[in-house]
Order: sequence, then C-alpha cells, then structure tokens
Amino acid sequence: MLRKFIVMASVAAAFSLSAAAAEEYPKTIRLGDVGFGFGTPFGVGLQAVADAKGFIADEFKDTGVTLEWTYFTGTGPAINEAFANKQIDFASYGAVPNIVGEAGGLDTLILASTQGTTVFAVARPGSGIEKLADLKGKKVALQKATIIHWSALEALKHAGVNPEDFTLVDLKNADQLAAITAGSVDAVFGAEFLLPLEEKGVAKVIFSSARDDTSVNGFGGFLVSRAFRDAYPDATQKVVEGYVRAAAWVSDPANRDEVFQIWSRAGTPVALLAKANADTNFELAYNPRLDGAFRHRYESALAFATEQKLVRKAPDLTAWTDASFLDKALATTGLDKLWPERDGPKAK
Repeated sequence: MLRKFIVMASVAAAFSLSAAAAEEYPKTIRLGDVGFGFGTPFGVGLQAVADAKGFIADEFKDTGVTLEWTYFTGTGPAINEAFANKQIDFASYGAVPNIVGEAGGLDTLILASTQGTTVFAVARPGSGIEKLADLKGKKVALQKATIIHWSALEALKHAGVNPEDFTLVDLKNADQLAAITAGSVDAVFGAEFLLPLEEKGVAKVIFSSARDDTSVNGFGGFLVSRAFRDAYPDATQKVVEGYVRAAAWVSDPANRDEVFQIWSRAGTPVALLAKANADTNFELAYNPRLDGAFRHRYESALAFATEQKLVRKAPDLTAWTDASFLDKALATTGLDKLWPERDGPKAK
C-alpha cells in the first residue's frame, strides 16, 4: 500500500512539474516588424534575419511554442495599434513611433537597441548644393514626425544649418520623388529609395549617415509588452537570446551577402541593398546594447518628439528600459565581448 502511495505521489509530482513547465511559455509568441514589398510583406532589419534563419525559433525547440511573424506595411503607427489591441508581444521599430506609442498609453519595455535605416540626402544636379551646409535658403523635403525627420535635423545641426535657415516641405516618399524630379524642391532626405535617382541623373547623393555622420543613423528599439514580460520571463529571455544571436550573425562580414539575399524578400533588389549599406559597419550598427550611446540617441529623440509636439510628455527612459534580459543573454552567449559598453555621446 505504501509503495502504491509513493508511486501515485511520484506520478502526481511529475504531472505537477510538467504542468508548471508548460505554463512557463505561451502557445504562440507574436512578433511584429516594419514590412515592405507587395504580396507578402517582409522586413529589412535584424528581426527579418532572426525569422529567416530561425534564431529565435531554435530557442524554443521541443517546447511546443509557435512563433507568429507579422510585417506591418503601416510601419510604426500600425505596430503601435497592434500593441494597443494586444495582437503582438514583441516588435522592432523606429524610436519616434515607439516614443509616441508609449507616451500615448502603451505599456511596453525596451529590451534591446535595433538599427534603423541609413539616411540619405539628395539634391538636384546643377543646384550648387554639394554638402549639407549648402542647404541654407533652400527647400528641403522629408516626411515629418519620423526618425528620418529627427535624423535630418540632427545632421543639419551638425553641419551648422538651423531649422530657420531652410524651408521644410512635408512630403511622403512617392511625393518626394515627384518633387525632386520636377525641381519644386532642392533636396530630399530619405532612405535607399532615393538612390536610383542618382543613376537616372535626376539627383545626386550629398549625404549618407553611414558614411558622413553615424550618430544620426536611423535607430529604434526591440520592445515587449510589459504584460508578456511579467507573465513569461523565461520565454522573454529565450526571445532575447535568439535576437542577440541574430545580431551576432548579421555582424559577421562573411554573412553580408546572405543578409542582402534575405532582405531582398521585401522587394528591394540585392544590388540596391548592397549600395545602400556600402558604408555600414554591421557590427557597430547592430550593437543591441542599452548603453551610453543608446541613451544619448534616445534622449535626443525624446526631446525631438516633445519639441515637435508629437507627445505631451515624453516617457522616462530609465523606467521604459529593461536591460536585464539582454545582459544575461550577452553573458550566456559570450557575446558581451563582441559589443563593449559605449560611454560616449555618439556612436562612432
């Protein structure tokens, strides 16, 4: 009888442990990212690589967890809406929209830094504009209330050009192309979609953030909903470790060509991706640390969001970040040596 009781107790204990283990993870983890392309959108950043190469999925082998990836062509605002409607658990997107989302009531946490786009400025040939300092007194187009808007103002400030020195024209991407082609603006700030204009002789590149001023590269964060972090800390740790492994893989120059092949699934030709990233050091660009360089740029973006009246009150960055998962992931994977802490105000 005693033996039977012991066996039954052992079975019950095993079942209890199994149930507890099952509760450590949700059935599905939902990840969002900025999407591009027609048909089935895809990404052109670190999360797209983590998806394509299975870095995060590998962390959940034999757990029964399913990963659900969504690439939002509505970019940052669409991701904010998805967080608000509890449709995603994690997301990578630009600093300006996630600042707006958090200030607007989203309850998220920044777990790691993520790289945004390289920002370019192009000018009309024959306009006499050879560098950013030449934009004084000119008409400059960009899309306001975006990370590119922040980048442009910072880059111009570093070049000695203040907001009152030029006329800012708020245009979406397609309208920017039409405006520079028609000559109704003198210069445009944007992403790699501007580069083909140089080949057509419509415009020439006068600035690249990756080449000329890395401190104004586009940037953002890898965020999680606070509710998910609190309910599933072990799952959160696994997601971050997969994210870190993806960052290390992208940072390896030997993988550069494959990175472009993966990103081309979003509809951008490999040749254009290679040209857009010709001056980008991926090890520096995809440093995930929440360090001094991260804080400096995010504090600048917080000030920008307030000055542009995008938010009434900016979120407190210290309360909004949780570096514990990243710190553990870097130590566990041994990748803390790949990305030393940066104390300076700028990412050189």
